[in-house]
Amino acid sequence: MAYQALYRKWRPQTFDAVVGQEAITDTLKNAIKRGKVSHAFLFAGPRGTGKTSCAKIFAKALNCLNLQDGEPCNECANCKAADEGAMPDILELDAASNNSVEDIRDLLSKVSYSPNQGRCKVYIIDEVHMLTMSAFNALLKTLEEPPESVVFILATTELQKVPATIISRTQRYNFKRISKQDLVKRMKYILDQEGIKYEDKALSVIAQVADGGMRDALSILDQLMSFEKEQLLYQDALEITGFAAREQIEKILLALFKEDAASALTLAKEAAKDGASPQNILSEIISLATEGLLAVKTQQDSGNFLTPDFYQTLLQVREGRFYQVIDQANDALNNLRFTNQQQIPLDVFLVKAASGQSVQKEPAQSQGSVAVTAADPRLAQQVDQLTQQVQALSQQVARLSQGRANGGGSLSPNHVFRLNQTLFDDKKKQDLLSSRTQSGQGKAAAPSPRSFKSSSADVNAVLAAATRADLEEAKNLWERDLPSELTGPDQAALKFLEPIAAGNGKMLLKVKNDAWQVGHDPDGFLTELKDLLERFTKTPWTLALVEEAEWPSIRQAFIKEHFAKKKPAPADSPAEQPAAEATAAETGPVPPEAPAEAEPEVEPDNSDVVDKAREVFGDLVQVKD
Repeated sequence: MAYQALYRKWRPQTFDAVVGQEAITDTLKNAIKRGKVSHAFLFAGPRGTGKTSCAKIFAKALNCLNLQDGEPCNECANCKAADEGAMPDILELDAASNNSVEDIRDLLSKVSYSPNQGRCKVYIIDEVHMLTMSAFNALLKTLEEPPESVVFILATTELQKVPATIISRTQRYNFKRISKQDLVKRMKYILDQEGIKYEDKALSVIAQVADGGMRDALSILDQLMSFEKEQLLYQDALEITGFAAREQIEKILLALFKEDAASALTLAKEAAKDGASPQNILSEIISLATEGLLAVKTQQDSGNFLTPDFYQTLLQVREGRFYQVIDQANDALNNLRFTNQQQIPLDVFLVKAASGQSVQKEPAQSQGSVAVTAADPRLAQQVDQLTQQVQALSQQVARLSQGRANGGGSLSPNHVFRLNQTLFDDKKKQDLLSSRTQSGQGKAAAPSPRSFKSSSADVNAVLAAATRADLEEAKNLWERDLPSELTGPDQAALKFLEPIAAGNGKMLLKVKNDAWQVGHDPDGFLTELKDLLERFTKTPWTLALVEEAEWPSIRQAFIKEHFAKKKPAPADSPAEQPAAEATAAETGPVPPEAPAEAEPEVEPDNSDVVDKAREVFGDLVQVKD
């Protein structure tokens, strides 16, 4: 018999065997026991957390002939057929490879048939977010009102890509990441059943790398068993997973707190030689620094530290250093996405964190304060004089008001008015100088946005190859797929760019505002857009940009140019001239007072040009005689 992977061999067969999702499994069992099963379910959550396993168990329980407290018996004919994948009433569809509207229509055409063997028909659609919008629309009506004997179970790892109209028609269950303790506990149970010895620290490393996914944990465990089947060792786990050893990370963090950059760099290179990637090292530093910060704040040693006196050393570190290291490590982790030299962001982080450098934000200025540079000493002197006058008048008003409160006399209305008027005038002058100073500095400091406008040849190349179908697909990518892959300034920049033409691997974007360049690297952003488009469409893309204000004139120029290319030559050919002369000789010249009616000029047939313009620009095209 062929070898079977651990995650397949130990796939849960009952709800009680599902790890880390007790709230969901209890709800599903109670629904079966009480006969309150909905017609549609949506299982959403990270990969390897039990979505498909729960869907199969649930489908098996719905058709089980001998239910055991809401659990399938796994002994009856229906349960055995379901385990073997031979149950005709349980149909699984992988939407990643069957995502067209034809696939969904073919599935729905069989929904009205009665169950063959079980109580109900169950349709499990995995990775449902991969369906096209047309396929989702085809599924809507049947999903809302299916036949009584049909249950739909949809599973997805990216809930944000599922339309709200689908979500509202289902019972949604959110699967959470499995805790490290539950992962380790399950792996221990499997290894005990398999009769394999192990080190607890090796299982901890696997749980750390798996990041809450049971399938990932069992796949790594399977790989480690192939490396050394007799016993699972900690060092082997580090080598196979490429994860940084905990002791090395603790030493690196201590070196950073001691501002010893040389030791930190040496330790990081040793960890890299052992197979640890820069991403692993940075992630572990963030995790360890956070754990150390919590231990210091709560004054409780977690007991997870391996280095002697590690906790006592952390107590001597000021709190701000923890935040500084965590922030800088996060920045370095983000920078790894934009470079092929993965070691450089790590080395820069180690040097910067060890030197204690941090970017300090300037404190916010009060409303009356002015930031004046030494570039204009005359203006600075005027501002200082006005500030002193305002302070002196404010103190005078305060003394007079205090004297009045103590019975020392009262201020006349005219006196109060004059003091307030003086304060107002001085404050107005000070604000005027402030605005001039700040505007002058702002103009010098604010960088002007770069021009990314493409050449006319690039724009015309896109328009010549553009089709309406490709433009609709580009808009779908822009609205549905790309926002989920971008974060922060990149996601905000996407709103200022709009696809207006696409075809043959080329796309034209309309720039609504220069604000799309703010907060990130525009060149890197455009490169990332091309990579994402290629990943979604499996086709390399070329992007061209055009300003929104210039787009109408560019569109009209393109239409006129193609119209001119299609326009036929004038009919004044040499072959027709003799015939015209003969006619003039027979009839004589036309008198000036009675000019002959001119023949109506026949408009050239430009239907193909109009069709092309409509294909590119859609309803924006207006045909005028």
